[in-house]
Amino acid sequence: MTESTDPHSTPELLPPSLTRDARRWLLAGGLLLMAGALVLAGVTGTAEALRWFAVVVVVWSLVGWQCYRRLHLNRGAMDVPLFNRLGAGNHTTLARGLLIAATAGFVVLPSDSLPTVGWYLPALFYTAAALGDGLDGYLARRQDHTTRLGAELDTELDALGLVVAPILAVMHGKLHASYLLVSLAYYLFQWGIYWRRQRERPVYPLPPSRMRRYLAGLQMALVAIVLWPPVPPFPSQVAGAVVMTPLLIGFIRDWLHVSGRLGEHTS
Repeated sequence: MTESTDPHSTPELLPPSLTRDARRWLLAGGLLLMAGALVLAGVTGTAEALRWFAVVVVVWSLVGWQCYRRLHLNRGAMDVPLFNRLGAGNHTTLARGLLIAATAGFVVLPSDSLPTVGWYLPALFYTAAALGDGLDGYLARRQDHTTRLGAELDTELDALGLVVAPILAVMHGKLHASYLLVSLAYYLFQWGIYWRRQRERPVYPLPPSRMRRYLAGLQMALVAIVLWPPVPPFPSQVAGAVVMTPLLIGFIRDWLHVSGRLGEHTS
């Protein structure tokens, strides 16, 4: 069975410099988003800017909460001391979270609320967030600052981005609504694991696979591309159907592993 890691468990006092880093990020991100709302108000009007801001604040608060509840994981392993600072890799991951939050605000804006050039912004924000997916890990390794915090937060933000950006793509006809199964897959998988543990059923470890990371990266690349206004809808929808199929099959296979229906434990 896999070892359960409770992100709420804090067995030691967190270094003040670490919590200060996290709080500064939450505050700075909020101020940047507020500045973005003021700029947007000059283009779309106050009502639309307030709607955008309300959504981005909620999503950014979620990112901050996901980070803060895992600060005790700011280490390479649980038997080594905590790093005192977040490090360049985690800073980059949080920057990705800010970009995803900014993208989320466009979900509540009508398509006619912005000129065509305005819809380049969410495409730019999510594309930058997707490109940063490999950069944060590279910076952490270069700084010798790889942490479980970074690994878990990176996964959570990948999943969050694949909720926000596909919804926007579906709204603009760039992806078929069925692609939202990709958005749900990770959360259904995690809920299934939680459900089994609550009922004291075994949760078996997943076999190592590079394909999972590759397929997730492929989804992010596809969604980032189709969000750009010049990309035509029909080829985008076809590509979405093709790309999402192996990912969904992979989730089904992984569920069979963790639930004990597939793997060495079945013999």
